[in-house]
Amino acid sequence: MCPRASIGFRPWLRQRGLGLVSAIFLIVVVAFLVTAIMRMVRTSGDAFAQEVINHRAFLAAESGAQLGLNRVFAPVGAGACGNWVWDLTGLGLPSCQATVSCRTEVVQAVPHYTVESDGRCDVGGFVAQRRVLVRAVP
Repeated sequence: MCPRASIGFRPWLRQRGLGLVSAIFLIVVVAFLVTAIMRMVRTSGDAFAQEVINHRAFLAAESGAQLGLNRVFAPVGAGACGNWVWDLTGLGLPSCQATVSCRTEVVQAVPHYTVESDGRCDVGGFVAQRRVLVRAVP
């Protein structure tokens, strides 16, 4: 009697190793896909955060220009053209500041004011800076 017949030899159940190789290949491919998707999600999130900080810097520069024009054309008292720095944290733009400078030029006996405002925001390693230039005549 054949020794294989005595232990219930069944050739269709014999392992050939293809399943193990396939499983390892599938795990490696899925791991690469997961890594690529995570990298894309992080890049997309960073780009969105930078876009938000850029917009906040623009709003800081615009707010600084408006505050500077309010000083030049003061509603009460005499206006003054000068240089100012405002921390806008308490005004709704946390971690942002506006640096404003003002120049006066007289053209045909009429003063022309140039207000230049630099808005800068630094939030969590993302930094953005925007500049707004306003020219005004009383």
